[in-house]
Amino acid sequence: MVREKKPFILCIQETKIASVDVHICNSIWGDVNVDFSYQPSVDAPGGLVTFWDKNEVKVWSSMSFQHVLVISGRFVKTKENFVLWNVYAPFDIVRQEALWINMSTNLNPFIGQNVCICGDFNVIRCVDERCTTGNVSSQAASAHFNQFIEGNFFIDLPLWGRRFTWFRGDGRSMSCLDRFLLSDSWCISWPNCCQMASARGLFDHCPLVLTVDEEDWGPRPLRILKCWEDFPGYNIFVREKWNSFHIEGWGGYVLKEIF
Repeated sequence: MVREKKPFILCIQETKIASVDVHICNSIWGDVNVDFSYQPSVDAPGGLVTFWDKNEVKVWSSMSFQHVLVISGRFVKTKENFVLWNVYAPFDIVRQEALWINMSTNLNPFIGQNVCICGDFNVIRCVDERCTTGNVSSQAASAHFNQFIEGNFFIDLPLWGRRFTWFRGDGRSMSCLDRFLLSDSWCISWPNCCQMASARGLFDHCPLVLTVDEEDWGPRPLRILKCWEDFPGYNIFVREKWNSFHIEGWGGYVLKEIF
């Protein structure tokens, strides 16, 4: 997938290895024009690693705290600075809530910057993001996660390609656990971002790709027949309906919520 997509940055969660070296890095990336930062796994579970193409990305700092690996840098061609958070959240609702609080605190220095948080959050936002024959998910866990997203004004883009990102081995349970969360500033810098779920292959998670190519506008989110404008009262109808919505936030977020 790396050789096909040629990403500028690659984030991997749940590595289950204690260390990452140059040989592993070059093997995954396919050449030597790559650098990396990692957080070791503890007793097998967890582990994070972030790779980046040295020709496309300049990274000047990296930090980590429990379940999170952060890099700060600049895209070489556009000269846009960015902050990228690679996250692998715990399963337990109490530890999840503690993580959202900790992340919110650590986000304060990055307010107003191009911030992207990606990874496996191990929680869904609503019941439509899960299909299962077993126990239903905790509404409290979803509520805490939504409070984190909305409280920090992140944009959760629509998912293209597939409805779910995680599948149980027996195929009877599936959920949307993985996503990209983008700051207002990020969406202003790259307004045509699109997140796409690729085929999962042998793994239980689908790889997600965030496209920010200025020439790739992705699937069209809305279609309209121009002949509707010829109907008497059409413009008034649209204006009244539009004004009936009362949603606050960045323009792109408002547009997404309305449609």
